[in-house]
Amino acid sequence: MAVRRFKRGTTLGKYRLDRRIGRGALGTVWRARDTVEDREVALKVVAPERVQEHGRNAIEHEARVATRLSHPNIATVRNADWVDGHFVMASDLAERSLADYPGARRSGALALRIIREVAAGLAYAHEQRVLHRDVKPENILIFKDRHAALCDFDVARLTTGRTVAYTDAGTLGYIAPEQAYGRTKLASDVFSLGLISYELLTGVLPTWPFDWPFVGHERFEKKVPLLVQPVLRKAAAFDPQRRYVDAVAFHEALEAAFQRAANAPARKRAVRRRIPSRERTPLEAQTQAFRRQHGAALGMRYQCFRCEGPIAESMAVCPWCGTRDNSFRDITSYPLVCPDCEHGVAAAWTACPWCASGRLEGNGRPPRKDPKAERICTRPGCDGQLQPFMRYCPRCKQKPKRLWRHVDLPHRCKRCRWPVSRSFWRFCPWCGRKEPMAGAFGS
Repeated sequence: MAVRRFKRGTTLGKYRLDRRIGRGALGTVWRARDTVEDREVALKVVAPERVQEHGRNAIEHEARVATRLSHPNIATVRNADWVDGHFVMASDLAERSLADYPGARRSGALALRIIREVAAGLAYAHEQRVLHRDVKPENILIFKDRHAALCDFDVARLTTGRTVAYTDAGTLGYIAPEQAYGRTKLASDVFSLGLISYELLTGVLPTWPFDWPFVGHERFEKKVPLLVQPVLRKAAAFDPQRRYVDAVAFHEALEAAFQRAANAPARKRAVRRRIPSRERTPLEAQTQAFRRQHGAALGMRYQCFRCEGPIAESMAVCPWCGTRDNSFRDITSYPLVCPDCEHGVAAAWTACPWCASGRLEGNGRPPRKDPKAERICTRPGCDGQLQPFMRYCPRCKQKPKRLWRHVDLPHRCKRCRWPVSRSFWRFCPWCGRKEPMAGAFGS
């Protein structure tokens, strides 16, 4: 059969081609009109040479997979047929793909909505045991009502297990490490969506060796709610064992994180210290005197949002007014922030040493020598390094067996036995205990 060349106005059965809008793994995609139903469609056309190369069953595979998927966030296949030796498949026509949608890169809220919608569609596909294997921005469609849908299942596969040996699928830049070696998992699709999420929010596509923090993580942390950040980070974990096992687990975790973020009370931020210009109150005089004598040694570089007294990031409670609501989210010197207590954490930690939330992922690499550490965790086999006043090991969450001491804090709290200043502090910064006396921590 002679190769037929297509141009605008060409008819294929009931479809009249308008213009070419893309290419898939097996064919060309056209904007076309269904002359019977009088509606515009996206028409994928597979040429006869592709049929000879891959076989009729392989060409029809996408239609069989796609027609069994019915979800608002998966592009609907309207019809599939053979016309003049060409396999054609008609689906709903979108306005553009995510790759050509700059609005999602300008608006963090819009980007997050698209990510949630695509995660929902991918989760549905995984529930049907369908591996997509080529999740990329070009395969995410944006429709007129601005909802997003996953398309192009021509390299998808049905699976009954978690790992399948397939090759020659995926797109460079978005392919999961294990997929590059032919060991595709449902988690491989999650990795691709995780990279897309980060690229959409920051403008940077993470690359090998995929160690956190990725380039542009400041923009990521600014645009993404704190409770959602660890979910998207886990989706893009290099090691599939540290990633969500499939999109179902990813979608559930993502929606739960957004729900917690919506219900979480606003935490007020601590600020860097500043010296008041007005006349000092007795408390201000007391706090400034303590800062001059001991502030540097105790790391009290910050200021409580409520009383403006000096505080350290290691403190759970302000020693001057007793509030627990200081946040270090935007001012911490650490690269990351704990989603629960909003204190800074290091990339290698798998638990927050200030509150032991245990929801940190770490980067899976052995920790470097911490210059601030004064102890090593005593649990056998643990290499956690403990900085002063850590309440838990950042690697295994074990509590330090020896109480902390400090030369500038000669007294002990009567409840937790940690060091305090009875001459200055009104509250224990570690457990929050308050003495009944006003103006001093204890007698």
